[in-house]
Amino acid sequence: MSRKLQLNLTELDHTRSSKVTDQYRDTKYLIVGKWGLISDTFSIYSITGELLVSVRQQSMGMTPKFDLYYLDQFVGTSVIHFTMHYTTIFINGINWLITGNQDKQSYRIIRGRTHIATIKSYSQSDQVIRIMSVDNIDHEPLVLAIAALLNHPSLVHASRLKLGVLEKISNPKLESENIQTLHNK
Repeated sequence: MSRKLQLNLTELDHTRSSKVTDQYRDTKYLIVGKWGLISDTFSIYSITGELLVSVRQQSMGMTPKFDLYYLDQFVGTSVIHFTMHYTTIFINGINWLITGNQDKQSYRIIRGRTHIATIKSYSQSDQVIRIMSVDNIDHEPLVLAIAALLNHPSLVHASRLKLGVLEKISNPKLESENIQTLHNK
């Protein structure tokens, strides 16, 4: 079963925490943490307070490395490569490949030929909203960790999202109706 999740990146940057909601505006997860120094951590919690995923920064520089833990089990380390406009991240261990366009803030996650998720960023007023469409609910916490990882200053081109360049988010009511239409097909 697939569903869409929404993360407010502006809130995450300013308060170092953000709730993650589904297409019905129900809170599903909480993200808490910060980046910058070695051993800094982002954590994804369930709505009941259970720690689901931790992402620990292992190195600094232009291509920092991160270790991912799911339910206290190590799942892999990120290998990051980016150019002027495109980003590629490989999570060894689970063999997920994240590819995307930094300017459009649009990414997709695959494993082999299997589609895992898409991640897109939109501007809403002066906020940056990241919407994730995840094909399997069991993958949601790891996809959220990757969505937060994509907001690391070294991966956000020039450490700033260009709000004017990002597509405007559509009316939430229309978005919800579109999601329902797609879901019923």
